[in-house]
Amino acid sequence: MKKGQERLRVLMGGRGDHGGNNGAGGGGNGGDGFKFTRGTVGIAALLAIGLWAFSSFYTVRPEEQSVELFLGEYSATGNPGLNFAPWPLVTAEVVNVTSERTEKIGGGRGAGGDGLMLTTDANIVDIDFQVVWNINDPAKLLFNLRDPQVTVQAVSEAVMREIIAATNLAPILNRDRGLIADTARENIQATLDEYESGISIVRVNLDTADPPSEVIDAFREVQAAEQ
Repeated sequence: MKKGQERLRVLMGGRGDHGGNNGAGGGGNGGDGFKFTRGTVGIAALLAIGLWAFSSFYTVRPEEQSVELFLGEYSATGNPGLNFAPWPLVTAEVVNVTSERTEKIGGGRGAGGDGLMLTTDANIVDIDFQVVWNINDPAKLLFNLRDPQVTVQAVSEAVMREIIAATNLAPILNRDRGLIADTARENIQATLDEYESGISIVRVNLDTADPPSEVIDAFREVQAAEQ
């Protein structure tokens, strides 16, 4: 350990300890201090290059894409593998583009009222549905949307309300659930495309469509009486 310390001291510009001169009478070496030598400059340069390379090279996994920014503006899209973005002029944002995200709207009987919707025949229906989406263009997602999750939720609820407002209650409760879900997916996608959101709607799952919880028992009694 002592030899290693001595070699490091010599490398950093010190004289070294030859023959034990750093004893009680050898305090003169302590005044030498740190000196800039060719060796120390080389080490500093290597460290700087290593730090720059560490900050410039990055890895993108198969399920990801990267967005490279030149001084804050879009420059290029990185593909899976090892990528190079010369820091600090170029930085990179890595985004997962294959995983599916799910937004749940309605959330059960009357939770917040976001699932209560008015039909065209002046009835109220409680809708509970899910919107599954992923990312098809990370650059558009990062630059055009402040909060993608909130955007998908707001657009999905607005589109579903529009569809329900143009539909009678009976088809919603019975035969047209699949058609409503497909129409909602198409309309949500069209709206997000207008925003240039970089989002793809994978599917819409219409989980439940029932009368409000306050009247569902009476509604079922009426249906049973009609049958």
